Amino acid sequence: MKFVNEMEDGESVDILLVIRKKLGLREYRTKFGKYFVLEAGDKTGTLLIKYWGNDERFTEKVYERLKEGDVVRVRGTFQKDNSPYISVDAEYDELEIVENYDPDRFIPRIENIEELMENIFKLTEEVENVHLSRLLEFFFSDESFLERFSSSPGSSFGAYAYLGGLAEHTLHVAMICKELSNIYSVNRELLITAALLHDIGKVEAYEIGTSIKIRNEAKLLGHTVLSYNMVEEKIREIVDFPQSLKEQLLHAIIAHHSPIVDNVPQRIRTKEAYLLFYANMLDNSLKEFDTEGEEWAYSRKMGREIYLGLEQD
Repeated sequence: MKFVNEMEDGESVDILLVIRKKLGLREYRTKFGKYFVLEAGDKTGTLLIKYWGNDERFTEKVYERLKEGDVVRVRGTFQKDNSPYISVDAEYDELEIVENYDPDRFIPRIENIEELMENIFKLTEEVENVHLSRLLEFFFSDESFLERFSSSPGSSFGAYAYLGGLAEHTLHVAMICKELSNIYSVNRELLITAALLHDIGKVEAYEIGTSIKIRNEAKLLGHTVLSYNMVEEKIREIVDFPQSLKEQLLHAIIAHHSPIVDNVPQRIRTKEAYLLFYANMLDNSLKEFDTEGEEWAYSRKMGREIYLGLEQD
């Protein structure tokens, strides 16, 4: 059975997909009846399912029965449009919920996680400040934390929305911050520590099943607050942790989305926090350009099409 990224335009397909979002039941403009649209996908990509109903009540029942997170077998015709979709004609095609499936079909997993974690460990060893080093040890020597950290996604959709994405993003941001500390006069070890810990709240933020869902706590508080709380809790366990160092580290973590998000707890007020913000934004933004197979792609994060270029022969 094919994956989303293997389908060809106009092809009759038979594929397993997980419903990401129900986009509504709608009335036809030129005839009696209803149709509905779903956002669905597997670990290789996302598309739309357009179900063209005939009997109005039957179509309503089909739509009502479907839930976000359901795995469905879809038989229809793939249309490669600006927003690719599978066309399902209720009379000839099929859309049915299935119970038996391989979960690995739906959420991608990074392959080189051991190498990524080894590089993260090397960065922690570069931090010699006794208090910051001890803080990093609390996290990166804890087997339970490491298991969650190395298998957590970096987001629920888009860039880093795969198992291991959090570790990959964290390493990239920390490496960028390390290089920036060679250019600007900043507290190098504070900056690297903040980079390594800035998103650790994401280990508590997501529920992993056939899709990546944001937990209620993360929706209500945000992952920056979760990260802040986790770090602050460990700092309290370290004897004589300097108050100023604590404040600057926690500030960098809580403010690392500051200039682009309106409802942040705090605005940036230190050089280290500013560099962390830009390193984080740079990595997330450039990840948008990693889409394969197209010359242009729409970036939800940037709100516009971006040019990916063509492979050189």
